[in-house]
Amino acid sequence: MVRRLSVCSEGPRLEVKVVTNPSNPNNVTDSANGIIDGGAVGDIDVTLNSTLAYPATDEQAELSTSVTFTEVTETINIALVIDTSGSTSNSSGTDFTGDGNNENILQAELFAAQELFDAYIAAGYTADEVNITLIDYSTDAFERGTFNLSQGSEFAAALQAINDDGPSGWTNYQAALEEVDTAWADNGVSDQDTNIVIFASDGFPVLPGGGSQDFDTPARALENDYGAVIKAIGLGANSSLDDLETVATEVNGVPLAEQVTSGAELLDFIVEPLVNVDFAGFEIIVEGELFEFVPVDDPRVQATPTGWTINCIILDGYNLMPGDTLDVQVNAQFGVDPDFQTVTNNLSIGVVVCFVEGTHILTPDGPVPVETLSVGDRVVTRDHGVQKVRWIGSSPVEPEIMAIKPALKPIFFAAGSLGKGLPERDLRVSRQHRFLVRDWRAEMMFGEPDGVLTPAFTLCNDSTIRMDHGKERVVYYHVAFENHEVIYAEGVETESFFPNRKTIEALPEDMREELLTLFPQLLEQDEPDSVYTSARDQLKPRVGVLLS
Repeated sequence: MVRRLSVCSEGPRLEVKVVTNPSNPNNVTDSANGIIDGGAVGDIDVTLNSTLAYPATDEQAELSTSVTFTEVTETINIALVIDTSGSTSNSSGTDFTGDGNNENILQAELFAAQELFDAYIAAGYTADEVNITLIDYSTDAFERGTFNLSQGSEFAAALQAINDDGPSGWTNYQAALEEVDTAWADNGVSDQDTNIVIFASDGFPVLPGGGSQDFDTPARALENDYGAVIKAIGLGANSSLDDLETVATEVNGVPLAEQVTSGAELLDFIVEPLVNVDFAGFEIIVEGELFEFVPVDDPRVQATPTGWTINCIILDGYNLMPGDTLDVQVNAQFGVDPDFQTVTNNLSIGVVVCFVEGTHILTPDGPVPVETLSVGDRVVTRDHGVQKVRWIGSSPVEPEIMAIKPALKPIFFAAGSLGKGLPERDLRVSRQHRFLVRDWRAEMMFGEPDGVLTPAFTLCNDSTIRMDHGKERVVYYHVAFENHEVIYAEGVETESFFPNRKTIEALPEDMREELLTLFPQLLEQDEPDSVYTSARDQLKPRVGVLLS
């Protein structure tokens, strides 16, 4: 029974720790496009992308999912334009940071800039996907630099420099918008990118002697030359929108300009998606059961101008056996229940069993470390004598991944912990690696005189058999034969890799392709166990624990 959902790191909004590795080529991903009825806005193309991080475990998996507008490109350029004129020393009339004090207008702008930067990190964007150009203006305008998402300290330092310089001078909207054009031209920004301008001010453009400004022309040039969307923000209760509405892009005749008078309004406006569509939230289904519906206003849902994201959700509460797959469905739902319009992703990831590097496997020439075995080497099996290795693979797991997913840690068997001097040396295997139990318990409890296979973790006794909490990298090895075999690891009777379609689907792509070449029968399987049968009956974990 699937039980609960938890975010990988608790904390305030925009401080979510992202642990999913989006660049791991072995992650399981799915992408789907859909056309949503946007009412007066018309049809809207959206894309749903979901990822199950590799490796998953028998009881835990990590999910990330996002909805973006299909026209959003891989490269996002944002120009943050900050008013530093003398009037920004005035109070905004609003406590944006929640510290009990009303910030001045410049302080509110700098707060908004940092929040926008953090929002894209929290939404899971990678460093090379988002470029933020920082411009401040008063009588003249200046570019402070362009920063990707890996340059958080440099971006914060630039904001601090603006703060240290403080408010001064007049308010030249025209110069500010022209500086955006210059900066983007210098940076090689393309009209095929997703380009956004966040233009902040108190809303009162003033030049010496009351001189006039033409800020409509450079604003429209940014829209025409770069396809830019300009969002204008009036900071605080004392701001004006009259001129900011001229700067802003119009959508369906309504300018994207807003006076914000609270921290919540500020956050919502700077990160709200650019397309006005009624997104309800994410429905997550695990193993055919509703895991949770996460509504759009849930703090775990991170909005950005390009869409909505949930990053780093831990799926747990299930219990899989080796060869099983975890099936996850993600539905992005638009509209109002019960008339949701839905875009769906389907993902499956499996569980495999393996030996830890250094484990000695019995061969006709004696025990040898598993990592020294090669295809064609001969290994002693219990049921079929000496058999040749058909395939061997390895999967490294880094300590930081095991810290996040404890179920990836190996199970440690101290020498002699199973009785009769077994294992002959300390032994470590994956938690679902099955051991052959063939004593009175197998016959009396299960009617199997030849023994049963039970997962390693079901034999734990919290002393000589326990989870290994070592801090070192672990390398797991998978050894396959023509059939599923019982082999000898440190003298203990334990299973080889079970070649069925589901266990192969759980492996990285290069291993999967190699195994399917060796075992082409798996491609024609209608049922997971229709080609290869288990060497012994396999106990479910809840049954296997009765043996300990």
